[in-house]
Amino acid sequence: MPQFNQDFVEKVRTAVDIVDLISRDIKLTQRGKNYVGLCPFHDEKTPSFNVNRENQLYYCFGCGSGGNIFNYLMNTRHLSFPEAVQFLAQQAGIELPHQSPAQRELASKAQKLRELNRLAAQYYYRMLRTSSGEYARSYLMQRGINDHLARHFYLGYAPDSWDGLVKFLQSNTELPLELAEEAGLIIKGKHGYYDRFRNRVMFPILDLNRRFIGFGGRIIGSGNPKYLNTPETIVFHKGKNLYGLNWSRDSIKQNGCIVLVEGYTDCISLHAKGVTNTAASLGTAFTEQHAKLIARLTNNVVIAFDSDQAGVKAIQRGLEILVDAGLNVKVAPLPEGLDPDTFARNHSAKEVLSWIEGAVPYLEYQINLVVSQSDINSLEGKIKAAKEIINILSKIESVIVRAEYSNYAANLLSIDPDVIVEELKRTAGHQVYEEKLSKEGRNSHITSQNRYTIKDLRTNHQNLDISSEQTEAIESCVMRILLTNPGLIDEMINAGLDADSFTNSDYSYLFQLLVADAWDKHGEAVAEQLLTAPEPPGRWSDYLQLFRENIWFRSINSIEEKLTGLENLKEPDVLLKLCQLLRTYVKVRREIFLAKSKS
Repeated sequence: MPQFNQDFVEKVRTAVDIVDLISRDIKLTQRGKNYVGLCPFHDEKTPSFNVNRENQLYYCFGCGSGGNIFNYLMNTRHLSFPEAVQFLAQQAGIELPHQSPAQRELASKAQKLRELNRLAAQYYYRMLRTSSGEYARSYLMQRGINDHLARHFYLGYAPDSWDGLVKFLQSNTELPLELAEEAGLIIKGKHGYYDRFRNRVMFPILDLNRRFIGFGGRIIGSGNPKYLNTPETIVFHKGKNLYGLNWSRDSIKQNGCIVLVEGYTDCISLHAKGVTNTAASLGTAFTEQHAKLIARLTNNVVIAFDSDQAGVKAIQRGLEILVDAGLNVKVAPLPEGLDPDTFARNHSAKEVLSWIEGAVPYLEYQINLVVSQSDINSLEGKIKAAKEIINILSKIESVIVRAEYSNYAANLLSIDPDVIVEELKRTAGHQVYEEKLSKEGRNSHITSQNRYTIKDLRTNHQNLDISSEQTEAIESCVMRILLTNPGLIDEMINAGLDADSFTNSDYSYLFQLLVADAWDKHGEAVAEQLLTAPEPPGRWSDYLQLFRENIWFRSINSIEEKLTGLENLKEPDVLLKLCQLLRTYVKVRREIFLAKSKS
């Protein structure tokens, strides 16, 4: 995703009318200089949502939501800041900057592949509703998927023909078949192209922005493979996308939680019973990219996988990834032999919701699983179970959490809680000691560009004592690490950081060059100067956190200055600006508090 300088962002902001943009979603009525309507971010009967065309700002006096055109898109469509800028730039017909010919060609090809996927989805959708799709419709009905659900999820049918899709594409687009092959829709043989998907119920896969990127096909009758997915393409990556997220994203935000299942029909069946905040994996284990995608929408996850051995193993793999990403994870176990699809089809909506709401914290699930798989009536089985549980709890940093779950496990095993606590101390003691030494070692290092230690900088941050020298020190360390580890740039972008996050104009420019993978003499000179110093010691996460904290505290200082300079508070425009500043102030303060709580 490209990064944009402030001039370009401002160009886009002034080119898009905020009233026109928001009017696409809600009805606005003019009242003086402002426009009012029902807030899209919370339920209300009396309009409290205000939009000011002159200042290009919106604010809701009911829930406190507010911002500019980019904030609106980020909150309604769940886009990152660069995605929001790019989307609005394209809507306004503004050419994106800093794109090499290769980048423009790649973006153009991606758009064409998505268009071919859209046409293929249209073809499959139509074929399901023809006479040749009768057996496929019957199969869906047997799985509890009626016509309403099939239409909602845009399900289709790939007929058992050699080149039905090939002919459809030839008749409906001028895009070459070579691109359709690259999209994974067709295959080139000795005698021409033929369809990849044949005699299959088709599940279209859309990205978070509701663009067609691939398909999952389920064979009708016998045949292998049972499920066939689109191969990896420049727009489709199984490890980066989740099925159904395009339909569930708004519900996820409203519910503050996502329910993760394994299969397409699991997802559809739960939606049918009202659990509309459900999404499914694409036949692959959860990845860090999945976790980052989920974190854009919510911090709370409920895993609802099959109860068989494969499902249990998948839960364990998913837990590690999701928990390591800092997400709050629960598990909704099912009786053995059941899967979410079967359970949902055979139970009422109330029972399905009760099952999901009864999800237990992941540690409780893991302990219960160990106990259920052990013969705790025997001494040997009880000792084995206790050791497994101690191993699980030894990885938990919080002393309180370890103590509470030690008591929980001791109760299940019918042993003295002090025994588990004491054994846990011995097991975890070495790990905790090593971590303590590691942290002390990191904090004792002097950064490569200045006299401050990480510990000094953290102390000064807590006191809001931010000097230009400290800011320079932090930014230089971050940029020095990025020069030799460019793969970390994605982490910066995912954290909402860009070139404008740097106060040093040279570092800001250098960041843009790194993102674009393009170099000039000035960039090379700045990089060469930074590379003369050794790479800062310690963890990248420490420097990234300091960098973010520095931005937060500078924002606090800036907001406080603006607040003291406001006059004529009774004027509507000034009042709107005041509310916006106060909201930003509270938001930044909250981010600081959460960051300190985690650390």
